[in-house]
Amino acid sequence: MITPHLRSHLRFPLATALAGAAIALPGAQTFDGEPDPQPATADLAIVGGLLIDGHEGPPLPGAVVLVEGDRIVAVGGRDDLTVPDGAEVVDARGMTILPGLIDAHVHLDILGHSDYQHWHGRYRDGRYAEIMAVSTRQLLMSGVTTVVDLAGQPDALAHIKARIESGELPGPRVVASMGWITNWSDGRVARHHRRSHTVNVRTVDEARAAARTAIAQGAGIIKVHTGLTEAQLRAVREEADAAGIRITGHVGTRDDLLMRIRAGQDGIEHMSLGGGASPAIAPDVLQGLVDHGTWVIPTMIQTMIQGRAVEWPDWRDNPRARALTPPGIWTDIRRSIEHPRRFGYFGGSLRVRRMAGMGAKLRQLRDAGVRVLVGTDSGTPLNFHTDALWQEMDLMVSHGFPPLEVLAMATRRNAEYLGRGGELGTLTRGKLADLIVVDGNPLLTMRDLRHVVTVVKDGRVHTP
Repeated sequence: MITPHLRSHLRFPLATALAGAAIALPGAQTFDGEPDPQPATADLAIVGGLLIDGHEGPPLPGAVVLVEGDRIVAVGGRDDLTVPDGAEVVDARGMTILPGLIDAHVHLDILGHSDYQHWHGRYRDGRYAEIMAVSTRQLLMSGVTTVVDLAGQPDALAHIKARIESGELPGPRVVASMGWITNWSDGRVARHHRRSHTVNVRTVDEARAAARTAIAQGAGIIKVHTGLTEAQLRAVREEADAAGIRITGHVGTRDDLLMRIRAGQDGIEHMSLGGGASPAIAPDVLQGLVDHGTWVIPTMIQTMIQGRAVEWPDWRDNPRARALTPPGIWTDIRRSIEHPRRFGYFGGSLRVRRMAGMGAKLRQLRDAGVRVLVGTDSGTPLNFHTDALWQEMDLMVSHGFPPLEVLAMATRRNAEYLGRGGELGTLTRGKLADLIVVDGNPLLTMRDLRHVVTVVKDGRVHTP
């Protein structure tokens, strides 16, 4: 149910014109097939926008989406549906309605700072929850209604998830790995900035126990980093299967990647794909990814963002990130990103030197039929939560993916990857009411996703 506080944020004139009367909305194209039946009641109506429903079919102009509680109860055109008495109305005329976006790789415990040792030293322990509250607000207000957190501190993640799920804190739905599992040397663990998030294992039994612990902590996915043996990975795979969740993570060499595909790792994070800086993916790797149905989450913007900041220095003063970050924390972040050419994190690889190779790999994946998803690694240096997803999607379009397909990747396909396709990812009767209204048309340019004017998550309206 929409609260009086939320009603006051519905800024559109049509809300006043239509509320309290069942009014037919004439004159719009309808979907192919049978329209959804007219519901007797609805709490919320999104009226008049171009509908992109996530199914990759033709968009529907002049659409109506009706919501009751946390569920979509009808989707159709103005000829098919009326606004029931008493429904709150969001006027989407001249704008675009689409499913809430899903980011398959984020880091809620970081906000774009470039010095991880400093950051995790200053904000660790009790302050992680404070940072995560900032991250989740930034993401939700940017149209991201579901995120996959891959490596946060488990206690802080459990706390932030509980606050969001109770309605105390506005934020996206969080699927968390509760840290990650590695098999590293003691020295590497001691040097790593996320050592408190890292579970380091030496034996198969320890790998199995680490997976069980993550699941007991509430993991909805398991992240594995480098160093694991095939036997260790298979033990983690068995525990994940028993819990009905997926495994994703980093890879090392080409042989390591082939082992992980063979052992059943569901997702491959980042675009190295065992080939280092090579602009081509080996044929046996491509075939393995296809044969095993492995998903790839390229996170291209994470690699490109240093070059973008060099080419566009004012990116460091990103207005959306700045507006949604407490001033003291923003001052710390801004100081750290003053000289992006110096960031060791990126290995000195600027955007202009990496773009061609990454684009070639992305096209290889698509041409081979590999399942590609949208994730951003947001929170990493300069990779602000407020802008990472639209930038990743823009890069995909620039490398030849059709815009409608990219939108489906960031909605329906990401939901299917998470095993949530039955309730998320499309604007379909019976699914959870996660949707956004954008002032613009992302089919013309993904950059219009910067202009989110309304976010609905679980049927509840938020106005950025």
